[in-house]
Amino acid sequence: MTNELQRYYSDLREKNRRALEKRIAECEQKNRRFRSLADEPGLVFKQLAAGKLTPAAAKSRIGAIGAERRNLLISMGLPGNYLDPIYTCPRCRDTGEVGEPARLCACALKKLQEQMIAGSRINPRETFAAFRESIYPDDEQKKQGLAMKRFCERYVASLPAPEKPNLLILGAAGLGKSFFGNAIASAAIEKGVPAVKTTAYQCVQAILDGIDAREDAIAPFLSAPVLVLDDVGTEAMVPNVTVETFFRILNERAAAALPTVLISNLNKDELFERYGERVASRMIDGALTSVILLRGDNLRTRIR
Repeated sequence: MTNELQRYYSDLREKNRRALEKRIAECEQKNRRFRSLADEPGLVFKQLAAGKLTPAAAKSRIGAIGAERRNLLISMGLPGNYLDPIYTCPRCRDTGEVGEPARLCACALKKLQEQMIAGSRINPRETFAAFRESIYPDDEQKKQGLAMKRFCERYVASLPAPEKPNLLILGAAGLGKSFFGNAIASAAIEKGVPAVKTTAYQCVQAILDGIDAREDAIAPFLSAPVLVLDDVGTEAMVPNVTVETFFRILNERAAAALPTVLISNLNKDELFERYGERVASRMIDGALTSVILLRGDNLRTRIR
């Protein structure tokens, strides 16, 4: 987790702690009994430690305190859990991590999209529902587009564990590759499978910024349940960084069977020329990857 994300969750916990304190103060002002109730659990545990209460008696007393507090809240027209800890994300309790070993929570991945991938986040207008057949110039390209849409929808339906976890979309500029990448990421999130979408340029830049800040900036790209990496081939080729970054992302995500969508204007030969055998062979690995080549006229030149 990046330092920026850690600060976000630290600030979030502090914000919710203050909100809870405000609720407590409001309740104590309306009913003084709340103040003494807040102190009673501590007294019970002291009595338990001193041997003045049995564990069963202490448990019963704690339960009675909780019940009385809930009844007081309800009598004031408030929910019985009004004074429970406040969490923006109950799943991770505002830590940003879940599970053992720890992995990024869905809320953390969503926040990373906002923080780290500004300018290349998922385009909300590019969804399967927004797909329009009329954009295609002829029946052949329309047929290709419809087939691509159906394929991508099946891919999303199979998440989080497609038979082939990776998808490589190739083709010239303006054929809708980024549209389908956005649509896949949007549909994955709607399904409840967290997705991170970025460009190859921004991915490499995040790694470089992490090196300068001495942060492990690659972690989100390794752990995202779905990663959509657009514009592969447009990033800067930084010695000992670019190729190694892609190798690590592809290798570790493949080992974890995490779905990865790569989008590029390059063809297969150009991928091998740019990234070398070790990386390019992982991009097109037939056992893990469905490779789709889009052809046709540039759709961006058509009137919308």
